[in-house]
This record gives sequence, C-alpha cells and structure tokens, in this order.
Amino acid sequence: MEGSVLLAHHKKYSVYSDPEKWTNYYSDGPVASLHYSPADCTVTVLYRSGEKHTWKSKYIDSYNMGQFGIAVSADGTKVFVQTWNMGLFCYNAKTGEQLWRTKSRRGVTNIFVGDRTVTAHVHEYAMHLIDVDTGEVIKEKRPAYAWGFTSLDNRYIVCKATARKWEIIDAETLAVAESFTHREFTDGHTDFCINNITLQPCGIIRVAGFKNVWDNSTYPPKRLPNAVFEYYLKSKYLEGYKSSGADT
Repeated sequence: MEGSVLLAHHKKYSVYSDPEKWTNYYSDGPVASLHYSPADCTVTVLYRSGEKHTWKSKYIDSYNMGQFGIAVSADGTKVFVQTWNMGLFCYNAKTGEQLWRTKSRRGVTNIFVGDRTVTAHVHEYAMHLIDVDTGEVIKEKRPAYAWGFTSLDNRYIVCKATARKWEIIDAETLAVAESFTHREFTDGHTDFCINNITLQPCGIIRVAGFKNVWDNSTYPPKRLPNAVFEYYLKSKYLEGYKSSGADT
C-alpha cells in the first residue's frame, strides 16, 4: 500500500487508493485489493488468502475507480459499483456475475457499505439505504445536495443536505445526528468549495477548501493562485466518539 492515499471509511474497513496503479486496497476483511485494468477493462479481486479472481464489466471504468465509486462487502462476496447515469450495480466478487441493479437510473456519486445495507448518494436528489442482497431501497432521505458525502470513521457520514445546511448522518439508518448552517460549517467562508473533510480526535472535524481567484483588471481575466482556508469545527455529537486515527 506504499504510496496510496486514504479515500474513505466503510463499516469494517478503510479504503486506500493508488491511482497510478488503478488499485484500491482494503485495511481489513477478506479482500486485500481490487485492481482495474484500463487496457482490457478487467477487474481483479485479490483475497488475503492469496485467492485471485479476474472478470469484466462494461460498467467499471476510470469514473468508478477515480471517484471512490467502488466498494466491497464486509464478507468479501460482493462488489458494489456506482455509475454516473445507470444507477448502482452489485456483482459477485469472484465470478463477476451481476447480482442486482437499482431501479433508479439516476447518477450515484458515493456509497457506504454497512453490514446489511449500502448507503448511496443519488446526485442532487436523495440518500438511499439499499438492501445488500436485493438492491431494494429500504429508506430514502431527501434532500441530498450536489456531490456525494464524506464517511467519518466507519460509522457516520457528513454531507451537504441543502445549499445552506450540512448534516452528520448515521450511515446505516440515515438518522441525522447533528446539523450545521453553511456558515457554521465553513467558519463563514460561504463562497468556498469544500474539498476535504476529516474527523480528528474528540469530535473535531477538519474542513478545508478553496476558491478560484481572478484578476479582473485584465482582459481576459487572469487566474491567480487559489485562496484556501482550513477550519476546525467542534461536533457535540461526536465529542465522545474516539477516532480511529486513520485520517488524522
């Protein structure tokens, strides 16, 4: 895993990625890594036991691997794949057989795998809690704003619910644990793009972002170095929740 970076936390593992090798690594569980080959569009699932399986799917490509849109079940039997306009797919991890596909064809921009459910963010529409065996939507939460969510320490996710509100959500129930106004969440930086959220010890959430800056005195306007900000937000709900330290 040398050279790889932390992408996200799931219920029983954290996922790391080496984008140059098109490979995701898993910190725990039966599956050690999942590799995509752009040359022949194959997927290789490597188990910690040394067992290896290779198969093809036309729905797995650079979008899935590059946007954190692929995950494995805790028992290592299933691979879940998000797509931009075809919904969410579930495959047998060893054979590549398609087990199910969500009925909604809306774009899915992030997924969180629990014990018996998959939480999917449906782009600018809703959060869906999906049964891992059938693909049926058990629960829906609206609204869900813009792009995906960030998973916090294997249990909670944080997302932008509306243009003016952020929420911490229990990933397996979709219950809202805590909510913040946009100004509270970004320390007043309302026009900044948030591109990094991590959970620190003692319920501290690190929020970082940037804003494009232009010199409008020239024509055409000249782009200047991005303005950046970093903010540490105190979560009352997660104050007593001990971080794993994987993302600090």
